[in-house]
Amino acid sequence: MPSPRSALGTAALLALLASAGCSSHASYVKSDDTALGRVVVYRNGIAYYERHARANGGVLALQVPDDKVDDFLKSLRVTDAATGAPIPVSYPTRGATHDATVEMAIQLPPDVGQDVVITYITEAPAWKPSYRVVVGEAGKVEVQGYAIVDNTSGEDWRDVLVGVGSSSALSFRYDLRSVLHVARQELQGERRFAQAPPTGGATHGGHGEEELVLTLGDDAIPRPEGHPDMLLETAESGRGARVATRKKRGDAAREPAASSAPQAAGARQDLGEIVKLAAKLRSTRGQVVLEGYAAPGDEDATGRAMDRANVLRNHLIEQGVAPARLQVVARGNVPGKAPGVEVKLDAPAEVSADTPDDGAPVGESHFESKTAMTIARGTSAMVSILDSQAQGDIVYVYTPDDERGNQRFAFKAVRLVNPTKSTLETGPVTVYGEGRFVGEGMTTAIPPGATAVIPFALDRQIVVEREGANEDRIARLLTLQRGVFTAEVQHARKTTMHVTNRMRQAARVFVRHEVREGWTLKSSPEVHERLGESYLFEVPVPGGATVDVVIEETTPLQRTVDLRSDVGMRLVRVYLEAPPEDARFAPALAKLVAIHDEMVNHEQNIVSLHERMDEFRVRIDELHMQIASLKASKVGGSLMSHLQKKMKEMSEHIQRSTIAVVDHEEQLMMARIRFQDAVAELSLGASLAAVTP
Repeated sequence: MPSPRSALGTAALLALLASAGCSSHASYVKSDDTALGRVVVYRNGIAYYERHARANGGVLALQVPDDKVDDFLKSLRVTDAATGAPIPVSYPTRGATHDATVEMAIQLPPDVGQDVVITYITEAPAWKPSYRVVVGEAGKVEVQGYAIVDNTSGEDWRDVLVGVGSSSALSFRYDLRSVLHVARQELQGERRFAQAPPTGGATHGGHGEEELVLTLGDDAIPRPEGHPDMLLETAESGRGARVATRKKRGDAAREPAASSAPQAAGARQDLGEIVKLAAKLRSTRGQVVLEGYAAPGDEDATGRAMDRANVLRNHLIEQGVAPARLQVVARGNVPGKAPGVEVKLDAPAEVSADTPDDGAPVGESHFESKTAMTIARGTSAMVSILDSQAQGDIVYVYTPDDERGNQRFAFKAVRLVNPTKSTLETGPVTVYGEGRFVGEGMTTAIPPGATAVIPFALDRQIVVEREGANEDRIARLLTLQRGVFTAEVQHARKTTMHVTNRMRQAARVFVRHEVREGWTLKSSPEVHERLGESYLFEVPVPGGATVDVVIEETTPLQRTVDLRSDVGMRLVRVYLEAPPEDARFAPALAKLVAIHDEMVNHEQNIVSLHERMDEFRVRIDELHMQIASLKASKVGGSLMSHLQKKMKEMSEHIQRSTIAVVDHEEQLMMARIRFQDAVAELSLGASLAAVTP
């Protein structure tokens, strides 16, 4: 085998032979005194050649294509056939060129034996893998692999050992043939020279220029439920009817009448522009900078600018943009800039669309025919590289996030372990079972001993129904002023999958789930494997049964919420369930929650009493009509007395309920005053006064 150093140089020589293959002159290294014994074709576009030669008279005559001399010299190794020791060689500085071919007479040392081995590399078409998987007994599969090799070298490969391989080896061109003259500086005493500056150059690996993607004005950024800008002032209008108006932040005179009031439709604005923006950002690479701007009249310009940018960031995360890509910058109040957010793409320099971004390791592989074979020039051959039994069976794989995946059904797949010590390269897989064709699939590279899951059919036997839910939990309070708090929130995204097996026999289902950059997997099925950047969760499903799979992941967000909103109180309740980070606020917040519960109870009692009084009034109207009918017919006697008694009882119920409503309304008003007063006094960093429940 060639040493790593010679293999590194071999890559360029392939370019010589392949490029010359279409011309009239020789396209390969030729010698009447050499015989081709071995060729190994690689996936990165090079081939390794091994020739055996007889050095008559200490001279080895070779014809090397003129455009391949540098690569030939870079990778050339000459060794003694008997001992394997390297042999130094000499060659003419400028060989004769005839028909674009350099006649190279390599001078060997006089004490070298006649039989030598010459190795070098040259350009060659990459070999193409193709696999067959035969499903047999449970737990076992037969794996066969073939390599498609194309001989475009210009010479026949007769009785040659043919091999294929792949590696992460690099290859390049380098001029070794030309005579190198070094320009030296001429120095003269007592003379002053103007010193030239060092040569400048572009930096690599940094950021490219920022590209302005979109500008969103303040009105185009939807505020979430509970945000101070979306607080609604509510007022009673009749019995249970409510009139809602938008409350602007900073309008202290207009406080909400009740925190449990429903949000108006305006609280959920159109996300159309943000959905389009998220789709565009998901198709790009690099950091996304969200620059927030404040309005001229904003008191806390930096805070308001930061808030606008964070609200947009949260929306983009919910639309599938990786949190780690989103950077928030507060610009404050800038002359000429309207309040809103500018979205800029800070793409990395010199990004190629062909550059892989999954960070998958490059494996090593080597397969070689055990017997010599002949491949004539201009023909191709299918070389057997693998025929082995492996661990494997039939499973199902659900890949909803894949470009060619299915949202509702799981694919039938073969799951197998690579039985070789080499990486099985990416290629098509044909699956056979019980003497018949059952499907085809495509595999990525499978490292030695690794497990692969290859979908090959869609039989719709495994049905999956998905549903999602989001939940926020306060992780850390950042600011708290007059009832408006900004907090670092753990945003949880829970995906529940109901996996149903329509078959009678049990099935092993593998659920593929990608955790995007910036998200952390919090809970999931215990048994899992890694597949690239995704998780592969194993879920056994009995025949005819349904199994629920729950996957939860979290990411930090920054939210600004008003305590007086339903969302604000829900967040506080969840925050108090576990010991909070800053215990100073726990007693005060707990008392606020108690007052809020008191307000909600009063409101519910008022609504319940009004509903009950409405029922009594309807019944009283019915009794009036019945009594009037009895009076008109001049009959009834005891029945009329009974109805009059019932009507009196209901009137008394209405009177008692009316008094109770007035009492609840008075207590509700007092609770609201205590709640608003406590909220106004609550500030982060200030001494917290006791809140009287």
